[in-house]
Amino acid sequence: MAATYELVIVGAGNLGLWTAYHLARRGFGRVAICERHWAGFGATSRSAGMIRAQGGSETAVKLGRWSLELYQRLGAELGLGSGFFETGYYILAATEAEERAFRDLLDLRRRCGVENEWVDPAEGKRRFSMVDWDRFRGAVYTPHDGYVHPPIVARNITYAVLREESIDLLEDCLVGQIEPAGSGYRVHTTRGVLETGRVLNAGGPRGARAVAAMLDIEVPVSAARHQIITFPQVGQQPAGRFPLSFALAEGIYVRPEEQGALLGMSNPEERADPSERYQLSYDWAYHERMRPVWEAIWPPLAGQPISRAWAASIDYTPDHLPIIDEPREGFFVLAAGGHGMMWGPGLGLKMAELIDEGTVTDLPAEEIRLARFRGERKSRDAIALPFPEE
Repeated sequence: MAATYELVIVGAGNLGLWTAYHLARRGFGRVAICERHWAGFGATSRSAGMIRAQGGSETAVKLGRWSLELYQRLGAELGLGSGFFETGYYILAATEAEERAFRDLLDLRRRCGVENEWVDPAEGKRRFSMVDWDRFRGAVYTPHDGYVHPPIVARNITYAVLREESIDLLEDCLVGQIEPAGSGYRVHTTRGVLETGRVLNAGGPRGARAVAAMLDIEVPVSAARHQIITFPQVGQQPAGRFPLSFALAEGIYVRPEEQGALLGMSNPEERADPSERYQLSYDWAYHERMRPVWEAIWPPLAGQPISRAWAASIDYTPDHLPIIDEPREGFFVLAAGGHGMMWGPGLGLKMAELIDEGTVTDLPAEEIRLARFRGERKSRDAIALPFPEE
């Protein structure tokens, strides 16, 4: 006999777990989370953990702010470390056009409740000398952004979900088919058949498109390679705070990591990766090509040894914005647009609202609905890594 649930979630990454958590807070009913590997596997555990509310659209700003607060709130609720470190965050402007665009976003962020300011190069040198400010026209800065350790926040949300009697987390549970059945769906998995009124597709870069295709729905979520390295030390530790910094034009960012630093980068020439691989090859040729660039921007990293290097899949949508939608009655799609760790708690909050109440408040529909991809898109996240354009 098939097990019966109010909702079946496909994918136990950051998005699926946070949605289940928020639904439990609402007293929604029985929820099953199907994960073909284990909770937090895939893009979630391979993330660099950058958390900022300095987004490039209303949706990006609000999701970043909500997520930052939710990570901390969950840690307090569990009596565990939240995994979040507040460092402050500089987004560096290299050109006049970038400066103009960044300054234009200040009012938007402030209206959304985010403290944000413009910092000129002279002030930047005084505050954070690790950056070569002579290369930049200045930066936008907020003091409350920071980063999380992905293993810690994945532990916390998994633990929070497991405490809920209404949620069954099914690991090693591959979904092979989803078919309409009466007023709901029948979900065929390697752990049996599940009957449900609703299904949430939270499959991430390696599953969202394929899960939607089971019901002949097109979801424009693809995977691209992103590269991360860590340094066990830096040439000169900054005095006081070690804030995050992002050279947007180059697609490179740096944050603290234990006694050293972490650096992430995306190659704008990358194409979508259609493979099912979780371990991707590290592009050492691109690494060497970009090394003089990051060593010029952040001189204390020059010549430093590397302790770890890895390549991971990052999901993206054509406009770098998320998907929070119900394209078919009872079938929901949640995608992060390349910001699963940054926006996961907030995305789960809004998806739970859509599932439970049938609506999403406080976010513009044109930035979250699937329908936007069928016409001319008017919005995009202006502060994002250089994902492929297709």
